[in-house]
Amino acid sequence: CLLAQRVKQGDMQVSGVRLDSGNLVQLSQEVRSLLPEVKIFASGDIDEWEIARLQRENACIDGYGIGTKLVTGTSVNGVYKLVEIDGIPVMKNSTGKVSYPGRKQIYRYLENGRLKQDYLGLMDEDVSNQTEHQTDDFIKLMVQVVHNGEIVQKSENLEAIAKRTAASVASLPPEIRSLENPNLLPIKISDNLRKKNESLKATSF
Repeated sequence: CLLAQRVKQGDMQVSGVRLDSGNLVQLSQEVRSLLPEVKIFASGDIDEWEIARLQRENACIDGYGIGTKLVTGTSVNGVYKLVEIDGIPVMKNSTGKVSYPGRKQIYRYLENGRLKQDYLGLMDEDVSNQTEHQTDDFIKLMVQVVHNGEIVQKSENLEAIAKRTAASVASLPPEIRSLENPNLLPIKISDNLRKKNESLKATSF
């Protein structure tokens, strides 16, 4: 390679090489063999799973450029299901499409800053006596942002958002954060929500 020869001879300096297409494992290994002191940077629709694959296959890459997969997220499918009419809890009770009644909240229990259990309960329900763990704290994951068309939640600045997000990710156990065969933490249903669900099922037709 003429470039590698000129670098070795001191005729020119190269601080880095960018790879954005092709077989990144093979190309990075070839570049490393020719230019062992040069930093190798890879990009091109890379996400965390692709990075894990490249590392697993011994790619010689020093840094990654994450753009498209970070900024442009996948689509989120949402389905509207009515849970309350004029303060009266309602539910859908068709086969395979059963929904839980009433306005709900997700309660996350933490122990030493680490996630232990999520509970799905009724809004403003006290589920502190239902946990099986000795917990230091619990938080409500859902926060009201708009009420009657008015914004009621003050926007956070980017620094606060980044700090809160980092703390939230750090609270997840390693076995849940794993990219390969992650463990799932089943969400428990609160006592009051379960009773409300069973009561409406018994009266449905």
